[in-house]
Amino acid sequence: MAEKISALHAIYVIDGVQQEFTPAQLLDAVTEAEGRHPFAGPAEMRALDESLDPVFRGARLDPDAVESYLQAVLDREKRVPLAAADTYTRIRIASSLLDALWRSGHFRLGDLRLDATWRWDETPVGARAAFYASVRAAADYVDALGLKFSGYRYTRTTGISGLTLRPRISRDAAEDEYIFVSEPFRSENPVLGTRRGCASVLAPDPQSWVVYIPFDTSDYRLGGSLLSQALELGGGPAPQVADADYFQDCYEVVRELVEDGILLSGATVGEGGLLRTVRKMADGCGMTVDVSDVMRAFQEQDPVRILFSEVPGVVVQINDADFDYLDAELLLQDVAFFPLGHPDPGTTDIRVKASAKSGIQTILESLMQNAEGED
Repeated sequence: MAEKISALHAIYVIDGVQQEFTPAQLLDAVTEAEGRHPFAGPAEMRALDESLDPVFRGARLDPDAVESYLQAVLDREKRVPLAAADTYTRIRIASSLLDALWRSGHFRLGDLRLDATWRWDETPVGARAAFYASVRAAADYVDALGLKFSGYRYTRTTGISGLTLRPRISRDAAEDEYIFVSEPFRSENPVLGTRRGCASVLAPDPQSWVVYIPFDTSDYRLGGSLLSQALELGGGPAPQVADADYFQDCYEVVRELVEDGILLSGATVGEGGLLRTVRKMADGCGMTVDVSDVMRAFQEQDPVRILFSEVPGVVVQINDADFDYLDAELLLQDVAFFPLGHPDPGTTDIRVKASAKSGIQTILESLMQNAEGED
């Protein structure tokens, strides 16, 4: 218990600078009253540490080696990247909320609360600074989303550090009957079910559409990613994952699609990235994953970043007849989406198609090449 109190209520001195608030003070500001950790006395411990900088190793990833990269991340557990603990935390929060999307019941984003548990190995250099960065990022991101924690706890451990989050309905929403809901992104009498509201694997319908919806406007970067850890690369900077307003808009429209029964299947894009999600969804069937539109929209030349960056998002499957409805709903909320292709029940292979060039540019280049070849 003493270790738990000292980690949450210690005064942190990072890179020689004393932080203004303890972790408990940061978290209590965005936690429901019943889950807070008040501390009557003065902090008895100072946690001194230094933050780590992202590692740049300059390794070039080969787009032709995508299949081997996919195998490297499929069954691997992610470690907390100490130099990117803030991004890791925001991705964990986003992924936990996205996982709740698929559950039965009726709720909106604002009805949810998160129960958080930090299990942390304090021994490596930079670990305490990373814990503080994780707590600060958690408090800031949850506050930006308009949410709260239902409670939080800290356990000192050895080995793999991590943050576990469980979504639940807020206490006031569970106890009160709303006659009129004045707050945006909340609903009357919300219920978070235990069953899934849509399947987690692709239906073997070759006419259906598989669609990717990123929930953040961040650039696609590999720093702190599962792929970088699997290949023992530094990866450089991580995606920022900080556009809470856009996350809210995406969440509301996709949640409505789940409750309306529009989706044939859906899955969260989080640790491991987009291609890992598609591979796990394609149980018993294959498909060609076309990320060309994503590359053009984000002006990204490297398909590996699109496929393995951990920008939070979802992959959903819809009937061909519902494509125009999906288009209209997402357009109404100014939410970008990218068709990836169709399931292929005749194979179990996952293939990738990627081009940063527009269709017109490709046609023009083809015409130029043909013209140069003429006499």
